[in-house]
Amino acid sequence: MISRRLITIGLGLGLGLGLSGCFSVLPDPKPANVIYRFSSDVSPVEKLPTAEAIRVDRPLANNVFSSNDIVVTMDGQKLSVISQANWAETAPVMIQSAVLDALAESPKFIGLTPTTGARTETRLHLSVVNFEARFDRGQESAPLGVVSYRVTYARADNRNLLGTYTVKKTARADSINVSSVVAAIESANEAAMIDIVRWLENQATSSAS
Repeated sequence: MISRRLITIGLGLGLGLGLSGCFSVLPDPKPANVIYRFSSDVSPVEKLPTAEAIRVDRPLANNVFSSNDIVVTMDGQKLSVISQANWAETAPVMIQSAVLDALAESPKFIGLTPTTGARTETRLHLSVVNFEARFDRGQESAPLGVVSYRVTYARADNRNLLGTYTVKKTARADSINVSSVVAAIESANEAAMIDIVRWLENQATSSAS
């Protein structure tokens, strides 16, 4: 069940401060949303001569994860979103970029988006199952960042299936502050990306042998 209820957790931003002695007939402006994005600290490596060019499709997600809302849950079923905070882009766009960054650090793969127009022999597709913070210990305790993806690896020309993989990772936030919640989701996502690339590398090794 999806709830569009907005919840406010420890933003720690000092919002809502006003100037004493001022008066206006205009309504107070709403505080601007704080925008979060994943950090980009990629260390590209030299590619092997046999490196495989792989197309990374935009991940498939439901309506909630297709928005730029930061999603939280208390019980793993009812989903809410954090008020006054958003991702810089929708989750599928962020996840696709994260996959490309992870592939940049593998000598065996060259990750490409469909928009490049480059021909690739294989393609990678993710379906988003979880991309959220889970307050599993109550709303006053630091939540878990939870990400889960179903991964499909296939031929690009005829879509023949080469392998499937499911990955789920969690990371505990340091506090209920939104920046800590975002960091936990990012940490869980980084761990998932590492697993996906390792799985792909094993798939490539198995195919070559």
